[in-house]
Amino acid sequence: MTLALVERSAFDFSSEREARWLEFAENRFGTGVMPAERLEGLMKGGAVTHLLVCRDEEDGNREAGVALMYLEPVRMAHYYYAFYDLRHSNRRLGLFLMTAAVEYFSRAGFGHLYLGTCYSERALYKTQFDGVEFHDGLGWSPNLDQLKFMVRRDENARHLLEEPEFLAWHGGFEGLVRRSGVSTPAREVVTPPAPGSH
Repeated sequence: MTLALVERSAFDFSSEREARWLEFAENRFGTGVMPAERLEGLMKGGAVTHLLVCRDEEDGNREAGVALMYLEPVRMAHYYYAFYDLRHSNRRLGLFLMTAAVEYFSRAGFGHLYLGTCYSERALYKTQFDGVEFHDGLGWSPNLDQLKFMVRRDENARHLLEEPEFLAWHGGFEGLVRRSGVSTPAREVVTPPAPGSH
């Protein structure tokens, strides 16, 4: 497999390629998640600056997959969406593309690579890379136990501020306030006099 980074302006976003990507999106992301209008908007807007194209040399140099990227060299790269051949002999082609991108941008000297969200257990595969961090709502954290705890919580669970384990990771409410950078001075609560009293 070979990788090539192509600027969006030089990339041939043909109708045939668009049709393949939309079929992939229906199968992989779910119905209606990536309609044609959204995909076309991505390819015309500012969220995609480059495409990382993966070709299979053993299959006549055929395109096996493409990852949509946003780059700010060499500060950061964003691995946005990947579209790949679901019938390819490599059944783990999606993971291969992400792993190859991590290595590619690391070798290119990029400081950070953003791999996207991690809202479900299905996305925890992204935690396999050395140095991975996630945004916990206040800042970037390397605490993968905390991420797994947050992802695996039942959707009907208590608010995180009611979870002793979550509070302990942050040093209680005081620690959360210090990290958030948002606070208001405490004020004395004055109880109004009861009606009819002087």
